[in-house]
Amino acid sequence: MKKLFVQFYLLLFVCFIVMTMLVGLVYKFTAERAGRQTLDDLMKSSLYLMRSELREIPPHQWASTLKELDLNLSFNLRIEPMSKFTLDPPHAQRLREGDIVALDAEYTFIQRIPRSHYVLAVGPVPYLFFLHEMRLLDMALMAFIAISLAFPVFIWMRPHWQEMLRLESAAQRFGEGHLEERIHFDSASSFERLGIAFNQMADNINALIASKKQLIDGIAHELRTPLVRLRYRLEMSDNLSASEHAALNRDIGQLEALIEELLTYARLDRPQTELKLTSPDLPVWLQSYMDDARSMNPQHQLQLTCTPGDDYGALDMRLMERVLDNLVNNALRYSQQTIKVTLQRQGAQASLMVEDDGPGIAPEERVRVFEPFVRLDPSRDRATGGCGLGLAIVHSVAQAFGGEVICAQSETLGGAQFTFNWPIYHNITLP
Repeated sequence: MKKLFVQFYLLLFVCFIVMTMLVGLVYKFTAERAGRQTLDDLMKSSLYLMRSELREIPPHQWASTLKELDLNLSFNLRIEPMSKFTLDPPHAQRLREGDIVALDAEYTFIQRIPRSHYVLAVGPVPYLFFLHEMRLLDMALMAFIAISLAFPVFIWMRPHWQEMLRLESAAQRFGEGHLEERIHFDSASSFERLGIAFNQMADNINALIASKKQLIDGIAHELRTPLVRLRYRLEMSDNLSASEHAALNRDIGQLEALIEELLTYARLDRPQTELKLTSPDLPVWLQSYMDDARSMNPQHQLQLTCTPGDDYGALDMRLMERVLDNLVNNALRYSQQTIKVTLQRQGAQASLMVEDDGPGIAPEERVRVFEPFVRLDPSRDRATGGCGLGLAIVHSVAQAFGGEVICAQSETLGGAQFTFNWPIYHNITLP
């Protein structure tokens, strides 16, 4: 609110200052100039009469003559020597030429008495003093208006700012996956229409997500039904050779795996993923997984590095198993012989690293590889059965855990290196 208040206040105050200056300029060039000119004319006339009166009188009688004159004036009229006043060269020249010189600092007018070293001084003149006081009053008035403008601006802005905070909070909660979040403003609020638009947007997004889920579930069901029938008829068929039978079973298995990957990715591709958290012994679980992987892939060397007994917090092991499956299977697909899996903890951060000695991934492709259905080598993916969703699922799980997955080049094996990082939490729900 501070930034918005300062911007609005400065805009309002600058506009007010500009308008005030325009009005002041008009006043200065009209009323004030006319008043100053009238005063100058009056002083010229008055001083001319005084000089005419003193012209025939000896200088030593000027002071007494002025006292004898019955002048009902609001200012003092006196005779002073020229040396009493310190003037700059232009004003001194004007004084010698007989012009009236205004001494603004002393609120006084002076004019030289012809053929003498004396001047006729008039002042201090109340009008000049009034003009000086008006300038000070203008500055004080400006300061007062600047302060007084802050209060109505703050009073007007505070309820609007509170409603903006409500709207921001609702948008943040909705973005975090609380799709039931709605906001309601009073009918007198300036944000009523914006609140209605926000609720309509939320309803439309909810409907879109529900429609997408229904569509995915329906497609999966419709695909699984003929696959089950196809597998049943394949088992009942006696006209196929063993190799044909195995090839068909492999194709059906790949279709079933693709459906399962699609369903997993669709479940993860939501604003908030429901996690079933437990606190497992992750090193023991990882050791068991690697033992099974070694027995199923004897042609590869699978190395494991981890510290037994370390606590890695609460995790959804169903998703964690999908992460490890996809990373290890990706490494098996492209490695030549060696795969290295490393589990480590650094403070409140944990990481699972999978490296291989394969061809690696080009630097410009290391971000795009996590996009769904991206195949950097389509011909090799077809040969090895990849569908382009494995790494996308790993990326979605990392986001659901509040972490990240990074692709780089392995410093030890030379191939691809995938590092799955996540923060360690011990509460039952992740932030």
